[in-house]
Amino acid sequence: MKRIISLAAIAAVALSLGMAAVSAEAAKLIGETKAKEIAFKHAGVNPQQVQFKKMKLDKKYNHTEYELEFYVGSTEYEYDINAETGEVLKFSREEKNRATPQTAGPAGLIGDAKAKSIALARVAGAKESDLRKFKLDNDDGRQVYEGEIFYNMKEYDFKIDAKSGEVLKWEIGN
Repeated sequence: MKRIISLAAIAAVALSLGMAAVSAEAAKLIGETKAKEIAFKHAGVNPQQVQFKKMKLDKKYNHTEYELEFYVGSTEYEYDINAETGEVLKFSREEKNRATPQTAGPAGLIGDAKAKSIALARVAGAKESDLRKFKLDNDDGRQVYEGEIFYNMKEYDFKIDAKSGEVLKWEIGN
């Protein structure tokens, strides 16, 4: 009986020490809100215009960092922020909307405007500003509109037949 009580006491002490270590480590982190502020300030963007794609806390071999991906308009930003110091470790900025300027398609094609409306109609609440990488492409001899919609923390990849308007591919990712 003494042995069971001793084992229970040892387990309780070990558990509380483990929890204290986790709490101490978490207390050293700057937090998600501060990481966002640092990224927005560094990027020079208005926080009200930001659409988040992803944010996660990642442990590397010698440090912990926040990985952020977000859009402002058609520009995608990626940041790695040191979770303890707030230092910007890595960042990139890439223009994602490569829409062709035409609205009416070449003879026989449905056109950009129609293709965009077909894709956007499948995502309730999405607007044209949520489109990414939209372009007219040749896919094995078949002309298609392809692109990506980012809305409500989800990514929608699509291909639409440029002549018929038929949706050939529709994938939803996180």
